[in-house]
Amino acid sequence: MILLPAPGTPRVLMFATLVNTFGNGAYLATGALFLTRSVGLSAGQVALGLSVAALAGIGLSTPMGHVADRYGPKRLQVAALVVLAGCFAGLTTVHHLWSYALLACVIAVGDATVKASTGAMIAGSVPPGERVRTRAFIRSTNNAGIALGTAVAAIPLTLDSRAGYLAVLFGNAATYLLAAAVATRAGRVTRVAPPPDGPRLAALRDRPFLAFALLDGLVAALYNGLLALALPLWLVTRTHAPATLVSAALLVNTIGCVTLQVWASRGTDTAASALPVSRRGALVVAASCVLFGLTGGRSPRVAGTLVLLAAAVHVLGELWLSSATFAVAFDLAPDWAQGQYQGLLQTGRQIGNMLAPPLLTTLVITVGEPGWLALAAVFAGAGLTYPAVVRWALRNRTPTASIPATATR
Repeated sequence: MILLPAPGTPRVLMFATLVNTFGNGAYLATGALFLTRSVGLSAGQVALGLSVAALAGIGLSTPMGHVADRYGPKRLQVAALVVLAGCFAGLTTVHHLWSYALLACVIAVGDATVKASTGAMIAGSVPPGERVRTRAFIRSTNNAGIALGTAVAAIPLTLDSRAGYLAVLFGNAATYLLAAAVATRAGRVTRVAPPPDGPRLAALRDRPFLAFALLDGLVAALYNGLLALALPLWLVTRTHAPATLVSAALLVNTIGCVTLQVWASRGTDTAASALPVSRRGALVVAASCVLFGLTGGRSPRVAGTLVLLAAAVHVLGELWLSSATFAVAFDLAPDWAQGQYQGLLQTGRQIGNMLAPPLLTTLVITVGEPGWLALAAVFAGAGLTYPAVVRWALRNRTPTASIPATATR
């Protein structure tokens, strides 16, 4: 069993991701409490700041991907990691909403920039047939780092003191700087010049890929929100099952994502090969929604069994969907615009993150058991729509001339 990607840039990116997401995991577990209990912001103010940040990310993710294509993804990733380190250190001085919102905006754009440049670095340093597998290693590492960071965050959460929260912030800033230092060891990526008569932001003019990014963003936000948002609310308000089942379901998801993502990516390296994988993944997640809905009114033992079974089914669908997304994004993007297309993919994810929470809460809490069936129908519909959108993109894809640049970055 191979536990590491190929030597060179893929392995460097994996270690940089592990360091970075370890700090992120600790912050994700403590950030809301720091802002409300230490800074003094209300929950509504925190939500407003995050909404403003999401809008900034939506507007700037694709342009930042263009910057990665123009000046080199390695250079941009290192710069973004350093800026993000400064932002998290700067959060220690926040005392009101707008200073927090400003930093949250930079963090949202910086995070999307790091993800887009990571995709562009993979595309520029790995043969096409190995790109999805390499990206799967990065996603597996991402989940492992966040899980480790979340576990360590139990200490400052127990202390519930400003000193503990500040330690997390400074520690997260330090992991960004360390990740930047690791990223400098990645190999240089040869920049491919765009066609001389082509548009600057070609990704935004690619209507099939734009449609794919929006669909993928909503579906990804929904399958992520099932365990993090919908399930906790459902268990507390509509079942007799203990809320601790949420932790068990998240543990199943984490273990699955860390250990099975590379396996799930096998045989998925082109947009065409992603068609059945995306359909299968969406239908499997739909089945998990039906299982979650069956827990209503059941005994705690039966409900617990159904939740664990649904979580196992859910993670398989998630792994197949993410593998299909990697393949489509890499394959449909021209070599000179990989950063743009990766950035547009992040834009779709951010739009999905804004739409999914109200949709999930409305269906699960307001509608109840039929709401889970409605969610299953949404995923099943996505499973049928994904292949149609990708085929549209493949039909409209035309070879474009490009000029290899002599400089590498």
